[in-house]
Amino acid sequence: MISLFILGLVDLILCQNRFYYHDPSNDIAKPRTHAKISDSDTHFDFYFEFSEDKKEVIMFIEIDKISYFSLGLGKSMSDADLWVFEVYENAITVNDSYCVKHGRPPTDVSEGGTEDIQLLGYYYNKDGKTGVKFKRSATTGDQHDKPLVEGEAVEFIWAHGKTEANFTVSNHGNVNRGAVVLNFTDDGGSNDVIIVDGDNTYYIHKWTNFACWGIASDVAIIVGRYYKTWGYRTYLHGFLFILIVTSSITTAMMMLSTDWAVLEWSNFKEQSIKNQFHIIIFMIVAIFMIAQSIGGVLYNLMLSSLKINQKVSVKPSIHAILGNVVYTLGKLQIIAGLFMDNDIRLMLILGAVFTTRLILEILYQKGSLVSVVMTGKDSHSNKVYEEGQNPLLDINNSQHDDSFEKKSSKLWCIYKNQVVDLSQMIHPGGNYIWKLIQGQDVTRYVLGAYTLDQLKLQPYKHSIYTLKILEQYVTGVYVIQDPEFFVNKANRRVVKQLDETWTLNTVNPYTDQVAYFGFVNEKYQFKNTLSGLQTFGQYFVIKSQEDSDVSSRQYTMVLSMTQQRIKYRKDISELFKKILSLQTIQKEVPKEEEYLSELPLIIKKYQSKNGFSSFIHDDNRNGQYLIQGPYGNNFTIENGNHLVFIAGGTGLFPFLDILEYQLKMTYHNILYKQFGQDAVQFMNPGVIKNFKITLFLAVNSADDLIGKDIYFTLLSLQNQLDTPNFKMIVKGNFKLKECEIIPQRFNAQILKSFLGDFNSVSNFFICGPPTMNTTTEKILRDVGVNNITVL
Repeated sequence: MISLFILGLVDLILCQNRFYYHDPSNDIAKPRTHAKISDSDTHFDFYFEFSEDKKEVIMFIEIDKISYFSLGLGKSMSDADLWVFEVYENAITVNDSYCVKHGRPPTDVSEGGTEDIQLLGYYYNKDGKTGVKFKRSATTGDQHDKPLVEGEAVEFIWAHGKTEANFTVSNHGNVNRGAVVLNFTDDGGSNDVIIVDGDNTYYIHKWTNFACWGIASDVAIIVGRYYKTWGYRTYLHGFLFILIVTSSITTAMMMLSTDWAVLEWSNFKEQSIKNQFHIIIFMIVAIFMIAQSIGGVLYNLMLSSLKINQKVSVKPSIHAILGNVVYTLGKLQIIAGLFMDNDIRLMLILGAVFTTRLILEILYQKGSLVSVVMTGKDSHSNKVYEEGQNPLLDINNSQHDDSFEKKSSKLWCIYKNQVVDLSQMIHPGGNYIWKLIQGQDVTRYVLGAYTLDQLKLQPYKHSIYTLKILEQYVTGVYVIQDPEFFVNKANRRVVKQLDETWTLNTVNPYTDQVAYFGFVNEKYQFKNTLSGLQTFGQYFVIKSQEDSDVSSRQYTMVLSMTQQRIKYRKDISELFKKILSLQTIQKEVPKEEEYLSELPLIIKKYQSKNGFSSFIHDDNRNGQYLIQGPYGNNFTIENGNHLVFIAGGTGLFPFLDILEYQLKMTYHNILYKQFGQDAVQFMNPGVIKNFKITLFLAVNSADDLIGKDIYFTLLSLQNQLDTPNFKMIVKGNFKLKECEIIPQRFNAQILKSFLGDFNSVSNFFICGPPTMNTTTEKILRDVGVNNITVL
């Protein structure tokens, strides 16, 4: 009995402000004067009536919520007399409270005041609505209560729980609240209510941040990510993010200005976890945003500068990494804000935007956005240089032009035999790269076969977008007149270049790492009678049609290594010997087949992930390959030139065709010298050019001497010429009887010992592994040689 008495006493003390619906005195009649507090997302009706002596006020609240709710006198929670109505086991309780900050307001009693609210009646969850009737003295004498004066304008604030489950006071967010000014005149009608537009700052903050981080940030990243070479890309990308940064910080400061006290630790720790997370993320984002904006300006300056700065070329760049961090934090910040308001609609929109962005990235990685991310549809084949000016001369001269940095019109390169205008593009790795490649054929760099010789970076395979953009900015100015190489089998129409699928038909290994590959196409043949003068420097671009992950690669044209040309050289050699020995020619004079069907490439196998060479060496299925070309710099060779070829390993292949031409010219000159014009009709090399070649070749073994029937035969004929036209020096650790062999690497001293005066050399051509190319070029430049071409 005693324990029951104690429990009952405790319940009486704790629940003295609780009123049960079934109480016989439950009074839910509405007072005579009405005011509409809110009629938007929340329907909040307020009724009141003064006693005749104006000393007491009966009030009634009806709200379309079943969570806790409150109504208070004052402008904000920094100074408000609050009446808080909570739900406890479907019963309504009321607390007369007072607050000076955000958080759960303390009761007047706990602050030394009095409880001055008397609950008269209520209904709960009646068709989704809750109604409460209560009364209070107009002036209570409690220091925490504000007076209610009939006939005056009274400022009210109101709030309710975020969800129906919030039965007791909790964070209501920035949406589930409001402020009004009420004409507190008890005239029995409907009184005017002025909605205080106190939420404007919040809505500006909310919608600005959603527009910035929900949409504009993705647009800015799309511009920066997918339009990398567009000249205005960095400006639009930077403008959008500066707009995002300034808007975010400005609206956040506006929000904080309404209640700076929330940043005080005592107030901050009373905030909900969501609100704390939102504030912390914003502070972190603000710091990163400012740093990223400053970094972006500096990064743009580095990108547009023509001074070499390899830091800007590192993949991925620091700017990109920090940008991803800011983007992620910004998304988290806006998500936290939307969770605070339970705004499902904007969350769905945010999810849709992010999903779209993810789909675009997948399509971009697969190369499906080529037509979307092109930076313009206009042709660049219109006039881009003054009348009578040779653009190639302009390029070559610019290499030593001190005023180059001031002349963006000199930013050119060569791609697929055409001059490409680079002046409207920004290289994602820095515009200094444009300066380094000016006047060069960039195919080998684009395909990732080589890195720029001046840089210590790994080769980088460019995407399909790079290839399409380069094609878009071609000027229509051709470096050379493309040779008439292909012929259509059906109509015999000549085609200079093809972009066709070919089938692997023949594989003929030279060594365990190097092999001849022959490709056939049912519609086309190629011209076999082109001389080395026409094919020197020409190449094809080849890619697997069956595995898109395999890299594209560039391989040199080597017509001299077809089986027909090898046989023709053998027959010509026998004929030459018979003519010299005055033997009777009994066989028909050998003739070159004019057209062949099997396109030759010589490819060395390198082990690398998704590497083309290892893929084709392992191809036992007669695979399908897309072959484009021929392209390349067909170098002009004049009478009397001295050409020096420095080759390493398979770097010999680009020189085989021109060496074969030199062999034919040697046959021609010897026969002409001994027997006159009648004899050379059997040995017509085509265009007659007399020049000298010195070949420096570095190989690991004698097995690597591919095409030796060309250059060893050429060497053996030198003693029959009045003026020798070929010299060969081999670096290796084996013996050869045909030519001189040395064990040392090719350095300046070795080169000079065989060449004498470097100034007597018309052109140096280098082809080999990237390290050898870089080292050899540096050796030559250090001794003052500038006429260098790296193939």
